[in-house]
Amino acid sequence: MPKYSTSPACFDECKQVTITGLKRSGYLRPNAIVRGSYSWTRGGKPSGSIMVEVSWPDQYIDLDYDYGEKPISYRVQLDSVPKHFGGREWYFLCPATGKRCRILYGIGAHFLSRNAYPSAMYSSQTQSKRWRDFARIMGSADRNDLFNRPYSRTHYNGKPTKRFRRWLAANGQREMAIDERGLIEKFLAI
Repeated sequence: MPKYSTSPACFDECKQVTITGLKRSGYLRPNAIVRGSYSWTRGGKPSGSIMVEVSWPDQYIDLDYDYGEKPISYRVQLDSVPKHFGGREWYFLCPATGKRCRILYGIGAHFLSRNAYPSAMYSSQTQSKRWRDFARIMGSADRNDLFNRPYSRTHYNGKPTKRFRRWLAANGQREMAIDERGLIEKFLAI
């Protein structure tokens, strides 16, 4: 008799239904009932799909799919919370735990929140500490691209941020010239 697998299920390797994905696909339309297919790809090839029906007025989502040879159909309630700056933030109510979540993970036969799977992990959690340290060190070789990302700030109130100063020190930069808009014009090497 074969031995059962002892490796945990990984959240980032399973199928997911997300509020953001439903919005992007046009399923969350005000005062409408929308039916369609929600699909996944892996490596550019289709890896699965489910039938989805979202009812905005009644605040639910119906999921219909086959798991193995068995057809599965159930309803997940939607909940909304007012945002501080206007509008509403939408959540799923997990069928197993009743907690609000924005992502339902398809581990096993049902799509549930991550709190419903206490033994599941993210793939980075399954790596050894040495491997994570190695990956962090090797990732630092890409620091030149660190401040080309739109969410990285180099200055706050006209002063360089601590993160940016550390980056300058790590790359042997001492001074910089800044134009009147606060943008970096050039780096002056030591």
